[in-house]
Amino acid sequence: MVVIGGAVALTLGAAAAIVYATQGGDGSRSPAPAAARPASPGMAAVGVEDVASAVGLSFRHGAFRFGVTDDPVAMMGGGLCWLDYDDDGWLDLFVVNSYDEREVARLRREGGIPRTALFRNVRGRFVDVGAASGASIELRGNGCVAGDLDLDGHTDLYVTAVGTSALLWNNGDGTFSEGAEAAGVDASGWHTGAAVGDVDGDGRPDLFVAGYADLNAPLPDAAGGFPTTFAGVRDRLYLGSGQSRGRTAFREVGVVAGLESSRFGYGLGARFSDFDRDGDLDLYVANDLNPNRLYENVPWPGGPEADPAGLGFRFDERAAAAGVADPNAGMGVAAADWDGDGRSDLFVSNARGQEHAVYRSRPLAADAPSFFDARDDVEPLAASERAFTGWGASLADIDLDTDLDLLLANGAVPVRNLRADAEGVQILEGRSADGLPGSFRDASRTVGLHQVRATVGRGLAAADYDNDGDMDAAIGSIGGPVVLLGATTTAGNWLEVEVEGFHPGAEVTAVLRDGRELRREVYAGGSYLSSDDPRCHFGLGGATSVRELVVRFPGGAEARLADVAANQFVVVEAPG
Repeated sequence: MVVIGGAVALTLGAAAAIVYATQGGDGSRSPAPAAARPASPGMAAVGVEDVASAVGLSFRHGAFRFGVTDDPVAMMGGGLCWLDYDDDGWLDLFVVNSYDEREVARLRREGGIPRTALFRNVRGRFVDVGAASGASIELRGNGCVAGDLDLDGHTDLYVTAVGTSALLWNNGDGTFSEGAEAAGVDASGWHTGAAVGDVDGDGRPDLFVAGYADLNAPLPDAAGGFPTTFAGVRDRLYLGSGQSRGRTAFREVGVVAGLESSRFGYGLGARFSDFDRDGDLDLYVANDLNPNRLYENVPWPGGPEADPAGLGFRFDERAAAAGVADPNAGMGVAAADWDGDGRSDLFVSNARGQEHAVYRSRPLAADAPSFFDARDDVEPLAASERAFTGWGASLADIDLDTDLDLLLANGAVPVRNLRADAEGVQILEGRSADGLPGSFRDASRTVGLHQVRATVGRGLAAADYDNDGDMDAAIGSIGGPVVLLGATTTAGNWLEVEVEGFHPGAEVTAVLRDGRELRREVYAGGSYLSSDDPRCHFGLGGATSVRELVVRFPGGAEARLADVAANQFVVVEAPG
């Protein structure tokens, strides 16, 4: 037992905790916690504004520069990824770009093909380093996921696209090298959402990539709208399996592992999470105009002798049995324990004015995930929200009152007019802290979002970009600039926990003095084609300390810290 930065760290094996704190408006780190705040009154203490231009975040999505067409790839937009690519403690932002293929010739004449962008965060201000770093690449991009795919201590990027997706290896010196083909993750076709997690328990990251529509295979007799008028593209599962040219190599095992082998579902958002609380990662996929899928990670039936590829696990598709096979136009996925029962709940944004899918977890039955429809708990679903098309979705404690709130990007599809199709960002306030577990109400106007310019929104990723303890969010839009919602919260305490290394699926629980347990999960990939802040953020309300902080790593090892002061960053190392 050691005392570090005023906190008592109870360690298992070689686990240790390094405690940093944030003080002052500039987000600087110091060895002592920041001053405590009063208890949060909810969203009344929150204000948000678009600070993108003020902090140097200058990016415009490249689609429809010369007029809107019916290009479906350009209409789907792209994601954003928060990552600390240079390991300086400040989150940088990667933004996916795209364009209308019919504009290529004119784009080349008038400035060049739109490229992805990487913005380095210099103490809360952004500098475009895409070209210098090698992260600025030309492709008709869709999604991105950030994670240390080769476990060298530096965060890499996987970027999905129409054509061939890209894998940007982080060289650790401020530059990236593209290596999708050598790594075996360069399948061609239209791919969208991506998520990273160790699904086979071998300690190496694995990669899920959702397939969408095959524009070269129209279905002339299809009765539905796009994308069902085209054949689907198969989802992929890549297992980390060795080395190639000094980097991690992958093998594709999607069909044999239990993913779709026919009737492809037009996948978009994807999220790994331990939905059945058995210690391994399950997978949820939002499908566009097809039932969503929940793949439960189970031991291979019959044991090793019956396991043809030696996987050691299998994905069993159980969405219908678990009550989460929503058949609508699924776009983005958010998963977290928002009602405080210790199990992950699910939110899926839907398009074309459909009600979003809202599922709360039931107590486990025979270790199988089970949910019930909770749309009635979300106030806007019975009001004006029905007119919106939802895309990016992230859960974060915006008002620091201990429960999770929902951020939602909106924008019409199909796109006909960039101005007329723009819609506002929403913040739905969680009300568990008010004694209404699992309930949400629209707080968009309360925090000032009606004063933020509407966009044809797509990707959304939440993060504390300025290290001040308040959660912010970046939103991508079709043919428009990135929006950076900077939040200012005048009440409520907080704690941010970074799990040292790359451990998707690690679970962090903050136990308050009154016995309440706030649970967060480390993950890579989610929302709509995006990656949120890789750290675990807790709003603590009026609490000035956490009685115990418990980090459970994949595989079952734990690290525990007692009496952790609020308003600081805590970095926890994995047991050695």
